[in-house]
Amino acid sequence: MKKYMVWLISALMAVSMTACSNTQKKDTKDQAQITTAAKENETQTEAAKTTSKKEKKNEKKKDKKKTSKKKSQKKKDSKKTKSSTDKKKKTSAKTTSKKKTTKTKNTKEKTTKTKNTKETTKTTTASKNESTAQTAENHTTEAKQEQSCEFLISCKTVLSNKSALQSNYQVPSGGKIYEKKMEFEEGDTVMDVLKRTGVDIDVSKGYVAGIDGLYEFDCGKNSGWMYRVNGKFPNYMAGKCKLHDGDKVEWLYTCVRGDL
Repeated sequence: MKKYMVWLISALMAVSMTACSNTQKKDTKDQAQITTAAKENETQTEAAKTTSKKEKKNEKKKDKKKTSKKKSQKKKDSKKTKSSTDKKKKTSAKTTSKKKTTKTKNTKEKTTKTKNTKETTKTTTASKNESTAQTAENHTTEAKQEQSCEFLISCKTVLSNKSALQSNYQVPSGGKIYEKKMEFEEGDTVMDVLKRTGVDIDVSKGYVAGIDGLYEFDCGKNSGWMYRVNGKFPNYMAGKCKLHDGDKVEWLYTCVRGDL
């Protein structure tokens, strides 16, 4: 009986031990399943996070691409607008240049016409002026040819003062060196006509020092040449005394004051 009781107790204890071991195994299995499920959840959440990050990055990249495309499109549009405006400007500039060239051509044609008319008028006026000048010259030459004067060169006073003559000058007969009616042009002076006589003269700075080899001081300290026009002795040089038609000009040699 005791043996039977011991055997029962041992059997019950074995059953309880197996049951406890089974429950422990189940608990460990459950815990293992729970940990694996938690790990799977964590991996899923991490995968979801990574996927969301990737999606965000992809969205950002897409946004960037869209913005870059928009910018490039704007640039293209701006370039197109610029090119169109440039073309318009060029066309307008060409049209304006064409208009200007046509205007300049018209103005040039007008100026050439006006120049031609002016040149024709100038030629006509020049020909008229030339004709009038020629007629005036003819008249003046005729008038100049008509002007003349009586011209005399004399050293008559030396004949009465031969004793005072210090040079070997040979006094001509009557003391007349030159006497002739001389023609002259308007504006000529006494000096101009004297030079045309052909008589040897010695002039220094407008002053007549000698005529025909007879010089001042050859017949005394007060001797020399003087000129007289229409009976009067001018008080200025012969180069400044202008002649008039019909004048009487005399070049006279004086030996003593008052002998003329």
